[in-house]
Amino acid sequence: MARLQKTDKALDGRMEEVERGLFLLKVAYDKYFSGLEPIEPMKERDDMRRVFRDLTQVNPTNATQLHKLRTLRARWSNLDLYLTRNLVQIERGTHAKFRFRADAAERARLAAQGAAANEAEAAAKAAAIQGQAQAERARREDAAYRDVYDRYMEARRSCGQPGDLDFESVKKQLAQQVRVLKSQYKCTSVKFRVTVEDGKARLKAAPQRDTPDPASS
Repeated sequence: MARLQKTDKALDGRMEEVERGLFLLKVAYDKYFSGLEPIEPMKERDDMRRVFRDLTQVNPTNATQLHKLRTLRARWSNLDLYLTRNLVQIERGTHAKFRFRADAAERARLAAQGAAANEAEAAAKAAAIQGQAQAERARREDAAYRDVYDRYMEARRSCGQPGDLDFESVKKQLAQQVRVLKSQYKCTSVKFRVTVEDGKARLKAAPQRDTPDPASS
């Protein structure tokens, strides 16, 4: 008659816990390998190593328990090899999922660079257009001031007054009048008219609300 082998219930519970731990460790690493988790579960792997180092001291006399323990050791050996192989591939840059993630990150980086370059180009174009508009506005203003100046000088000469006043000085005075009248009357522009009074050429300014140029005839 076969002898009944003593079963260590505490060992059964411990091995069930280890089996659960192996399953959870593989799940955790698979999440890491697939990119679902950004951090490698190194601590859990080290904990499992310690568990199996401790189990090397366990020698159950029960055949069923001994078989299960050997099975767990084999599973751990296979899992540890699987993890090491994947980590080496990651380190070498040959891991398929990590390479896909790296390629995706590179594509995203290049796309961001392209978007930034496009934004910079658009900003440069907008600045250029704005600069051109400002230059055109300044040209029109200068032409308007020049027209007033020419007519004023012509009127002065016809009245026997000096007709060689400095353009920039006259323009500066006119621009000052424009600023004052715009502020005072909230107008959009100022119209200058050349008149002759008492034998002298004069400039008269009038606020305008519909003339685009700051100085006009």
